[in-house]
Amino acid sequence: MQHKTQLALSFLLSQVLLLACAEDLECVPGFQQKVFYIEEPFEFTEDQPVLNLEFDDCKGNNKLNFEVSNPDFKVERDGSLVALKNLSEAGRALFVHARSEHAEDMAEILIVGANERHGALKEIFKIEGNLGIPRQKRAILASPILIPENQRPPFPRSVGKVISSEGAEGAKFRLSGKGVDQEPRGIFKINEITGDVSVTRTLDREAIANYELEVEVTDISGKTIDGPVRLDVSVIDQNDNRPMFKEGPYVGHVMEGSPTGTTVMRMTAFDADDSSTDNALLRYNILKQTPTKPSPNMFYIDPEKGDIVTVVSPVLLDRETMETPKYELIIEAKDMGGLDVGLTGTATATILIDDKNDHPPEFTKKEFQATVKEGVTGVIVNLTVGDRDDPATGAWRAVYTIINGNPGQSFEIHTNPQTNEGMLSVVKPLDYEISAFHTLLIKVENEDPLIPDIAYGPSSTATVQITVEDVNEGPVFHPNPMTVTKQENVPIGSVVLTVNATDPDTLQHQTIRKWRDTSGSLGKKLLQELLHRLSCLTCRAKLRTSA
Repeated sequence: MQHKTQLALSFLLSQVLLLACAEDLECVPGFQQKVFYIEEPFEFTEDQPVLNLEFDDCKGNNKLNFEVSNPDFKVERDGSLVALKNLSEAGRALFVHARSEHAEDMAEILIVGANERHGALKEIFKIEGNLGIPRQKRAILASPILIPENQRPPFPRSVGKVISSEGAEGAKFRLSGKGVDQEPRGIFKINEITGDVSVTRTLDREAIANYELEVEVTDISGKTIDGPVRLDVSVIDQNDNRPMFKEGPYVGHVMEGSPTGTTVMRMTAFDADDSSTDNALLRYNILKQTPTKPSPNMFYIDPEKGDIVTVVSPVLLDRETMETPKYELIIEAKDMGGLDVGLTGTATATILIDDKNDHPPEFTKKEFQATVKEGVTGVIVNLTVGDRDDPATGAWRAVYTIINGNPGQSFEIHTNPQTNEGMLSVVKPLDYEISAFHTLLIKVENEDPLIPDIAYGPSSTATVQITVEDVNEGPVFHPNPMTVTKQENVPIGSVVLTVNATDPDTLQHQTIRKWRDTSGSLGKKLLQELLHRLSCLTCRAKLRTSA
């Protein structure tokens, strides 16, 4: 009951002040009190009156009706504000719009903390500042004016009234400030005799939300005899701005097999309307999911925060069984707390299902065959594997290792980066006579480690059978080269050298035959070579002597 006592006191004080300032003034159409304050915390009980608002159009209030900015409240015909359900929180402000056949007005109900109450009351009654208190000889009462934005013509439209106790002959009201004699000029004007304040055009709260004007009373010569006093004009927000998603494109990632309830990303929209009202109170919703398999509801969005989370079991979040690893969600943001009357904005959220290494690579067959000629090096066979993980990732790229059958390091294996195949190569020439067959055992793994509950199986190893083909190799002299030393004047027909040669093809039945140069052509060539070398040695000796 404390807040009701305070409100009653506030209302009583305002009435006393009005009486002190203008005891015999005529009726002013509209709410008799523009601003109300409710102290928090406060429990709103269903159908329990919160406070009473007094509206008078000075002509009987014919066809009077009220509209409240918060749909959880209503105003009864007698002006009682009541909650439609039990509420523990109602925001920071409520706005009540009243309209009759002859007048319309707006009242503001602010929900404030205990430490805000004292300052709020002083602001209402203008006790601090330039207004003065009722006991002063002269006083101007300039109650705050609330004007809804986007009002339609006709203009000018009366929005409030300034009251003065000054009764000097020829006294006039004068208004100044931004919106009057400062840019933007001419928005507000005051009747210098009656003190009626009017607006001359449509206002836009998103352009200017508040105007701080000054009002004073002057004598017939224009000299100030009272004031100036501040007159606050607040533009009341209307729901004229749609929610907008400004930070796109929106792309989120989630690992396949993630637990239900994993947060993927957050969507945040912006509404230019007043953030303290339902006009900017946003609620989020998923309008469409593409594709719709394996479930049409793979994801859920928190209606208040905009967080997108997974709602399917980890088994369904399997990248390898999905139609596509990319999902597109059409996200809607609606103001007015998501009510049907709210304005909407949409954006597309793209969610990518990231791969994890849950499938080991497997050889396409258990045994591969290869044939190579002895003495030849290079690639002899490509080993093929299959892997269901995402291509071009570490969970897919293969790493091959020869684990048996390569004691002489004659073979190497490397990964083809385009095909992921294992390219088996001979790097040291093979000798058919030493071994005509080789058997290699090769394993394949991924660059990235497997997840803990997955292991490499038998299909991750394979055997390669290599057959070496024999090549007819020429005889080999021993030693090679051979050095012969003889005395000069050796008789013709003397044996100079006996050569020995063997055939490497020991597994073939072949005969080494001697060959003699009967034509002398080979001997002539050798002699010419010898003379050429002697000539070169002589030339070098002469050069050294002359030097």
